[in-house]
Amino acid sequence: MLLFTTGCSSSSALYTPGPDRLDAEPFVSFEQYQSRVRSYLDSNLVAIDGYPRAQQIDWNLPFRQSAANHCPGDRSTGLLLVHGLSDSPFVFRDLAESLAQRCVEVRTLLLQGHGTRPGDMITADAAVWRAQVSTHFQALARDVDRAFIGGFSLGDGLVALAPAWQLNGLRNYLWLAGVARVFADFVEEEPELNPVKYESVTINAAVEIGEVLKRTQTAIDQPGAGALPLFLVATEADSVINLDYLTGRFHDRFAHPDSRLLVFRDTRQAWPANREDGRTTFFNSYLPDANILEMSHQSLAIAPDNELYGLGAPLQRCLEPNGLSLNACQQLPDTELWFSAWHDGARSVPTSRLTYNPWYDQMVASLTEFLQPAHSRRQ
Repeated sequence: MLLFTTGCSSSSALYTPGPDRLDAEPFVSFEQYQSRVRSYLDSNLVAIDGYPRAQQIDWNLPFRQSAANHCPGDRSTGLLLVHGLSDSPFVFRDLAESLAQRCVEVRTLLLQGHGTRPGDMITADAAVWRAQVSTHFQALARDVDRAFIGGFSLGDGLVALAPAWQLNGLRNYLWLAGVARVFADFVEEEPELNPVKYESVTINAAVEIGEVLKRTQTAIDQPGAGALPLFLVATEADSVINLDYLTGRFHDRFAHPDSRLLVFRDTRQAWPANREDGRTTFFNSYLPDANILEMSHQSLAIAPDNELYGLGAPLQRCLEPNGLSLNACQQLPDTELWFSAWHDGARSVPTSRLTYNPWYDQMVASLTEFLQPAHSRRQ
C-alpha cells in the first residue's frame, strides 16, 4: 500500500496552492508568453533557502534559444522541449545552448503547477498540459521549416529522453490515487532543497500521470504510430521508467530506419538478443574512474558544467543519497562517495544520485545528426 506522510495539506505555503494558475492561454508571441510567466512566477513562487528568489524565478522561466548567427537561414529547424513531472524548463538549459550552436532553435514551456511550489500540483490538470503543448508546438511550426517536439520523462515526443511510457513502482498504485486524494493532498511531503525541481509529490499528480500514461500507451499502439522517426534516450538503471517496455516498443513499433535509440548501460553485461537493433547505440555507464556506477534518470539532459547539477555544482553531491542521511553523505570524502541511479536502499558502496551526463557531448552529436539534414549541420 502507499504510505502517506501527511493526512491533510500542510499550512506551509510550500504545500498549498498559490493565488494564481498558469493556464493554456492564446499564443501571441514568445516574448509576451515569457512576460506572463514571469509575472506568474513572481506571484506564486515560494523560494527555498540558499538561493536568491530572483535567480530562482529566472531558473524556472521558460526560454527560447535561437539558432546561432552562423547558421544558414534557408531551412530552419525548431525543437519544442517539454519538461517532466515536478521539473522545470531549467532541465533543458544545456541542450538548448548546445543545439542552438548546431543550428536548431529550441523553445521550452512551463507546465501548469510547476516551477513555483509543490502545492500548485494539487490543482494541476493534464488536459491543460496537453493544451499548452499543442499551443506552443503550433506556434513553433509556424516559425520554422522543420518542427520537432520532444521532452524529458513525462514530456513525450519524437525526441524523448527517458519518456514515461510505463513507470516502475508507482504504476502499480495509480488506481489508488483517485480514492486517496479524498483523504490527503500528498503522496510525499518532503523538504524542498532543489530550486528547479519538486521533491514532494501530490496525489493529484499521480491521478494526472495515470491519464497521461493511458493516452500515451493508446497512441503508441495505434496503427501507423511508428511512421515518423523517433530519437529515444534511456538508461538501463532508471528507477522511474520501465526500460523493457521502452526498448520493446522501440523495436516493435517504431520501424522508421532513421529512428535512433541511445542506451546508457553497463556494457560488461550482455544485451538481450531479442532487443538487437542496428539503430541502437550503447554508452558505458560504469565509469569507476569517475566514481560512477550507473546513469540515473535525472542525469541524461545535463552537461558536466551545468551551474546547478554539474561537477562541483550545488546540487551535484548528496541531493538524493541512497540509504544514508544527507548529513552522513555530505561528510563522506570525495573518494568514498559513488554516483548511481536512485535506489530504495543502500548499495555495496555509499551512493548519491548522479545528476549529470558524462557522455553529454556524444549524446548531443547524435541528436544533432537526427534533427538536422546533412547539408545544414554545423559543429
